[in-house]
Amino acid sequence: MSTLPVPDAETLKDSGPITAEGLLRRRARQKADAITLIDPPNRRTLGHSAARQLTYGETDEAVDALAAFFAALGLQPGDRVVMQLPNFIEAPLALLGAWRAGLTVAAIPMLWRATEIARVCDALEPKALIGCSRFAEDAPAEMLRDVAATRLSVRFVLGFGDGLPDGVGSLDDAIGAGHAGDFTPRLPTGPSLITFTARAGHPLVPLFRYEDEILAQGAMAVLSLSLDRSDVILNAYPFTGTVGLGLGLAPWLIGGAKLVQHHPFEYGVFVRQLVESGATVTAMPSAILAELGANRVLKDPRCKLRRVGRVWSPAELADLTAPLNHMAAENLSLPVFDLYPLGDLASLLLRPAPIADRAALPLGPVHLGEDGGGPVFAETKLAEESGALLLRGPVVPQGRSNGPVARDDNGFVATGLRGQAEGVARLRVKRDAELIHHGGFTIAASELDGLYQAFPGFLDAACFVLPDPIVGDRIFGAVAPSPNAPVSLEALHRFLMERGVAPYKFPDKLLVVRDIPRDAKGNIIRAEILAQV
Repeated sequence: MSTLPVPDAETLKDSGPITAEGLLRRRARQKADAITLIDPPNRRTLGHSAARQLTYGETDEAVDALAAFFAALGLQPGDRVVMQLPNFIEAPLALLGAWRAGLTVAAIPMLWRATEIARVCDALEPKALIGCSRFAEDAPAEMLRDVAATRLSVRFVLGFGDGLPDGVGSLDDAIGAGHAGDFTPRLPTGPSLITFTARAGHPLVPLFRYEDEILAQGAMAVLSLSLDRSDVILNAYPFTGTVGLGLGLAPWLIGGAKLVQHHPFEYGVFVRQLVESGATVTAMPSAILAELGANRVLKDPRCKLRRVGRVWSPAELADLTAPLNHMAAENLSLPVFDLYPLGDLASLLLRPAPIADRAALPLGPVHLGEDGGGPVFAETKLAEESGALLLRGPVVPQGRSNGPVARDDNGFVATGLRGQAEGVARLRVKRDAELIHHGGFTIAASELDGLYQAFPGFLDAACFVLPDPIVGDRIFGAVAPSPNAPVSLEALHRFLMERGVAPYKFPDKLLVVRDIPRDAKGNIIRAEILAQV
């Protein structure tokens, strides 16, 4: 693994390559009694035990115990395990335990259901599935067990929490049993992490991430925001995406800060954590940031934030009429940095720019240093003919060599977005009508078309979207019903639920149309659907 520019001499004094589990081990030696992981305060209301906090020493011991347990099960370096965990302290423990055992973790969102999980199992053939007993009204471990029963590759289903169903092994018991002596870390034989995105016509696209790419994303945050061990990171994003990895997990390990977890997003809980945890850095969608400003939360003398990030959605970047002045200086009273998650590949983290320039991205190398100096962590490029927005650099993963996010001959990967040059050094993002960006998820529109068309009461159907300041794209369904067939949004929702489809793919409303507009090749013309709204 490559050496990263980590600005902490004490961390770097040990020889050897920098790894995520190695950073944790070093921190545990340096300050074993320092608190480092903190649960969300609403953990118990979500079906788990009371909120906890762990020191570096306790975290390292738990990671050692999990790594030893995985090895004792017979899991080998390079084996793949699927992990579906909320933003509790178990998520970093399980991830680092798997990495210490040399495993590859496929991290999947909590909102995924049996349909999506089965698709992952078919694509990756994991040896184990990891979940939790309860989360709100759901029983994730039971769902994982049921999926595993029909997938021959899955040998183990493991979980955290009380009341695990029969056939699911307890990882809490594995941690409680401890491990005699230090577990010897095993080197991975492949990528460390697999996350997922979508591209037009491809509903499930795996992204293979190596540890140096993940840590480089964290180094971008540490260097750009000058983070160190005195910082407290309030992380409201899961480790299934670039913001949770790049502004949560990786900078926590590199900078030696505290990591405060938050999940799912609840405004009142988030404000409480901002005040009570002493958080010094966090990031959120622009609408939430605007609300915090309007409520003067960030000017509360108990609020210790010194950096706050605005996470831009593709819809905001593409909508040049979107108001940008809602982040008024009189409400925010501290610098706002910008995070641009590009195609689920990587998040560009940029220092505050003039308000008129914030919806434009750099065209070319992205430097962290002042006046164009410092390391290059990413580089943007526009494809000459298609205008596709491409990305390369040490923070950028790739997909399969024959897939839609494969690296080209120059190392660039397609983001799924398009762009238009604005001068020689800036670009404006343009949307791909066949991709939907909803609540942090990228969805292939063709997948939703197929799901809605399968409903027995529809002759034809298609999805379309309208912008929303909170979720990005609001999803709607245009349907051509069978003659005399009733049109019921609730019936469609029940149909999708029975098929085990993630709820964020359900349409908010249905629009009845005579037919779905298509071109000569049979492709849906979504702009003509919108013209009927």
